[in-house]
Formats: sequence, C-alpha cells, structure tokens
Amino acid sequence: MWVTRPLARGFDPDRIKDPERSGAVDWALFNANFERFLNTPWWRVNQGHRGPAWLRPLRLGMAYAQKRRDAVHDFAGKAAALSRLRVPPDPSVVFFGAEAGWEAAILQALFGAGGEVVLIDEDPAAHDRFLRAPVSVRVRAPRGSSRRELLVQRDLHRWRYLRQNFFDVAPEPRFDVGIDWGLIEHFPDPGKAKLIAHFRKFLKPGGLQISSSPRDRLAVRLFYRAFADELNTGYRELMTLPELSERIERAGGVIEDRLTLPAHNIVAYR
Repeated sequence: MWVTRPLARGFDPDRIKDPERSGAVDWALFNANFERFLNTPWWRVNQGHRGPAWLRPLRLGMAYAQKRRDAVHDFAGKAAALSRLRVPPDPSVVFFGAEAGWEAAILQALFGAGGEVVLIDEDPAAHDRFLRAPVSVRVRAPRGSSRRELLVQRDLHRWRYLRQNFFDVAPEPRFDVGIDWGLIEHFPDPGKAKLIAHFRKFLKPGGLQISSSPRDRLAVRLFYRAFADELNTGYRELMTLPELSERIERAGGVIEDRLTLPAHNIVAYR
C-alpha cells in the first residue's frame, strides 16, 4: 500500500467535513481540479504550474500519454472488464460517489438498460459534471461480443441522482449491483470496513458489489506525483489487487472476480 504524496498546494485539512463518513478528501477541490485537468490540452499542463523544473517534462509526457489513450476514462477497458462479471439482465444499479455515472452506463450497455439506476454523490461539482458530461459515447465492444461497438448512454431523465452523503441514505436491499469506483482508497482501514458493510446493505440477497481502486504500480505512483497539485487533495492509498481483496474479505465480502486495468483494481463480491 502506498499513500500518494505530496498533498496539493492550497489543500486545507480544516475544509474536510466529517472525514469518517466522506473520506479524508476535500472533494470540492478535487472535483474542480479534476474537471480542469480533463479539459486542459496536454501541451498546456505546465501553464501556471509552480513545481520544480524536473517535474515539467514528466507532467508533459504523462499528460500526452493519458490524452492519447484516454487512460483516465478508459471506457473500452472498463467495458471489457465488466463484461466478465455475472450480472443479471437489466440490472438495478446503485452507484456510490457516482460523479457523471459512466460505470453504471457501461453496465447498462452490456447487460440491458431496463433496470433502476440510483446515483449518490453529495458534492456539487460532481453533480455539475453529471449534468454537463456527454449523454452518450461509442466504445469498442469487448472481445467476443457480437457487436463491434457499444453505445454507452447516460439516461438523465430516468436515472435518479441523490445529492447526499451515502451514509445518510437509508439502505433498502433492492439492487442487483452496487458500484463504488475510486472511493475505498480514501478511507483508512477502519473506515473501509464500515464503508463496505454499508454498501452491502443496499443489495438484494446475492447482489454484487463492484469496488475499484487505483493500482499500486510505478506508472500510477508517477501519475499522482506528477499531478499532485491537481489530484492529491487528501488521503489516497494505492493498493495491489491482493491488498484490496484482503480488505474486502476482512469486511465479510465473498469475492467472485478479481480484475485489473492499467490504472485500476476491480474486485466484485457478494
């Protein structure tokens, strides 16, 4: 396990509200910075950057690679990984810390869009991204699919978006699938167990929870070091797949699948 550092300049721990329930992160600062990072052309990432000179070529090279491969979104990679999971047709989905909700849309593109979708995220900047992101994207279909492309659509009219802390949402065990993508790493270990236990309360008997966290590998460490000012707005762990799996099992999850993408671990459990 590796804790990303240094923290962003301008980060103020006193701005974090209730870190035990929302993660030890300034989410407003993170979401604003992340949105700006996504919308900055790669060749401009050093404009206004006040870091050391040696960091500038690293930032430029990593920004170019990220934009060229769409490594942050990685819709095709996520679709290929999620297609391997045992998900029922037209699943009902609850997404914790949902931001724009893309991973729920990928599940619907793969398994059917007839089920209920509830997105939960209390940060105003995340909801703003939900409203302003493209309604649909076309991505390469997973290998072995009868289709060449997937049409990944976010249904802003049918989906429900709850602008609340997920601990304030009364759990009803009615969902086939739960998703938490990039949340668990912001909670030290005691908080992880509480988080996992709460998420599982939303699932039907036999329901599937999908947890993803950044991988602990050199390229990911370098990414968070290069863009520390943009992204390190609080506590974040990078974990190996076994480390994430062990924490889920310790919290009572029965793991069904373990998958990796270049930047992410994915663990599906019941």
